[in-house]
Amino acid sequence: MRRALLVLLTVLLPSVLITGTAHAGPSAAAAPTVAMVPANAGRGWPVSGAQGVLDLAARGYVEEEYLLSGQADTFDQVGLWTDDGRWATRVATTGTPYTTRMVVVRPRDAARFNGTVVVEWLNVSFGVDIPVDFSQSYEHFIREGYAYVGVTTQKAGADKLKSLDPARYGAVNLGGDALSYDVFSQAAQAVRANPQVLGGRTPTIVLGTGHSQSALRLTTYANAIQPVRRSYDGFMIHGRAALAAPIGDGVVGPLSARIRTDLGVPVFVLQSETDVIASASVRQDTAQVRTWEVAGTAHADQYGLNLYNAANARDRSINDGAPTTCDKPVNSMTFRYAENAAFRYLDRWARGGAAPPTAAPIAMLLNLVILRDGDQNALGGVRLPDLDVPVASYSPNNSGGNVPGACLLLGTTTPLTPDRIRQLYPDHTTYVAKFTAAADRALRAGYLLPPDRDEAVARAQAAPVP
Repeated sequence: MRRALLVLLTVLLPSVLITGTAHAGPSAAAAPTVAMVPANAGRGWPVSGAQGVLDLAARGYVEEEYLLSGQADTFDQVGLWTDDGRWATRVATTGTPYTTRMVVVRPRDAARFNGTVVVEWLNVSFGVDIPVDFSQSYEHFIREGYAYVGVTTQKAGADKLKSLDPARYGAVNLGGDALSYDVFSQAAQAVRANPQVLGGRTPTIVLGTGHSQSALRLTTYANAIQPVRRSYDGFMIHGRAALAAPIGDGVVGPLSARIRTDLGVPVFVLQSETDVIASASVRQDTAQVRTWEVAGTAHADQYGLNLYNAANARDRSINDGAPTTCDKPVNSMTFRYAENAAFRYLDRWARGGAAPPTAAPIAMLLNLVILRDGDQNALGGVRLPDLDVPVASYSPNNSGGNVPGACLLLGTTTPLTPDRIRQLYPDHTTYVAKFTAAADRALRAGYLLPPDRDEAVARAQAAPVP
């Protein structure tokens, strides 16, 4: 188990170990500028974008790409950074020029915009931008009228853009990850100050989100940069470990980091089962920090992988476009339902509404071993109907595969035996009744939104069980 945890952290943190209601606050740099990338520039689509993968037009949405240019500050740590997250910084350098890109997905009809923008710190753990949170919750964003902005925030993502499509991204330049914190601040500033990015609308709420390696950087951002820049109205920190990213290049970040409790904006920490062993020591539920651990889920899953594989086939960014494969079937638990609910609550919370419902943590022994039932599914945590009325056992890790490190994070799905299925559900009516009851429990608890409840029950009704 300890060896697996070390491997997991190595996959999550390549740049950490190798490199190094609020509005935009004071900055030593001038305001950033935005310029739309012509739709037909270079190969004709945004790398890692939705074009050719999702039919946004049929959903009343458009995808556009902008170059974001400015001058970024870097920061130094001041004093000892303790695990309470109350960290002090000072500006180390100013005036470093940069150009990066933002992928914007917004309602075509500006009247549909609900006023909330989700800005994602795109994940670069595998050397290319991956929009993890968009891949999980795009259906929710579109249903609710959100605008989404994916930001190339780190050097690895910027360099990959230039190598994949130099004609489109020739101007992109991020000198190092030390710039990432101010670049992410300036992305929020640009979204607020440039209505054309949102089809002529100005946002009411801007939420920052990031997954895995990006979640560790967002932890540092929330604790050290948000109190200074005040750029975001709330944060979704998804799939974090206990540690945090460094503030500059060439150093290791704090090994234990809770979210500071005096931040002034809400923070939702959303964890899969893969994440809990690496993060159990910093579990939090406070007046402004809510943590959900979603049982049966993996750090990444089949639902997200379907989108990544389609984008990768188009972009040829990893393994020359070949789909990711693992030794066993990838985890297919419906993490997206919990993430959709979490975004709904975070948005309400950031607008001054009630805090999200609490959730029991995943049951563990000494914070090292996850406790499981007879079908080898986790106990405790946020319970979704696909787990409470199972047709498979769902593991947080996998093995093998054609992308080093990826399968460790993708989890497994192991179908229950036909005898076990018949024991649990002697007929289809029994299965549907149990599943519907579980979906209604999750709906009442707040872990499942009504549209997702209806989708889940329809799946159960159509499933050939037993």
